[in-house]
Amino acid sequence: MTTITNTKLRPFTLADAQAVVDLFNAYSQHLFGWDDCELDDMMNDWTSPGVNVEEVIRVVENQNGDIIGYIDVWDTTQPHVTKYVWGVLHPDAWDDDLYRQMLSWAESCARQRLVLAPENARVLMSQGTSSRDLRRKSALEAYGYSLVRHFYRMVIELDQAPPKPIIPEGITIETIQIETELKDAIIAMDDGFKDHWGFVKHSIEESLEQWKHYLENNKDFDPTLWYLAKDGDQIAGVCRCADKLAEDPDMSWVNQLCVRQPWRRRGLGMALLQTAFNEFHRRGKQRVGLGVDASSLTNATRLYEKAGMHVTQQYDTYEMELRPGEDLRMT
Repeated sequence: MTTITNTKLRPFTLADAQAVVDLFNAYSQHLFGWDDCELDDMMNDWTSPGVNVEEVIRVVENQNGDIIGYIDVWDTTQPHVTKYVWGVLHPDAWDDDLYRQMLSWAESCARQRLVLAPENARVLMSQGTSSRDLRRKSALEAYGYSLVRHFYRMVIELDQAPPKPIIPEGITIETIQIETELKDAIIAMDDGFKDHWGFVKHSIEESLEQWKHYLENNKDFDPTLWYLAKDGDQIAGVCRCADKLAEDPDMSWVNQLCVRQPWRRRGLGMALLQTAFNEFHRRGKQRVGLGVDASSLTNATRLYEKAGMHVTQQYDTYEMELRPGEDLRMT
């Protein structure tokens, strides 16, 4: 066990990148028994537009100079009303007082960034954690965070060929033409998620800049796994996938799946999902996973259960209000 007296909280630099990735994987190994983080993916995040790592990230060093803790305040796009915080300590170095110090720094950083939000808007800090991490959950609650939402990881085993998709009449499902359709796909995803809990409307210009950075620096990006459901020249739904996860090369992942309101309740969500499942089965993947809001207004968990998926993990979202005001998020 470490103590607050022999540690140092200091700004993160990109020279710390590999040590922090090792920390994240030690944390993941402790909770789940696998590594879930790769250096390339984290470098993509840390070099995103609008991110000043030395301003919004701190690491904790022990007396030997080893990095045993990390915390950031992620707040890169307008209207800056949700400050996403992520903070972990090495499982062998847990200390309640030290973690509280990390949370205190994050709150101070977030409050300094209140000026970025509209004057009368409500501003929150948000943290997500695995339901298995009882120490971190307890620390968040003791600090003043409130549990507000549950999310599930759901998985399907592809031990047999999935059913072929039944595509609604008048709809086609195609892979994205990334050079010409990226902006329209982003607009469609924003529209498809605009009535979901926590959604905040962002500038399409900022979103497009973020997406271009992410895609250009993601060595594993595969546009043939980004499906657009089209009704004529309109995008009715989107299913964006990845071929593998760091923790499990045999598992593919559905990053985002949405259907825009005018096309809902026609079986399009299932058709998009099964289109992806069939492609992953063709590629020899053993399983597919995704994350979902446990209280989804579109009853997405029921759709995924119907498709053959089951819950394997739960994640809990905590929030703490920094400033009252008009809530610009979907609630």
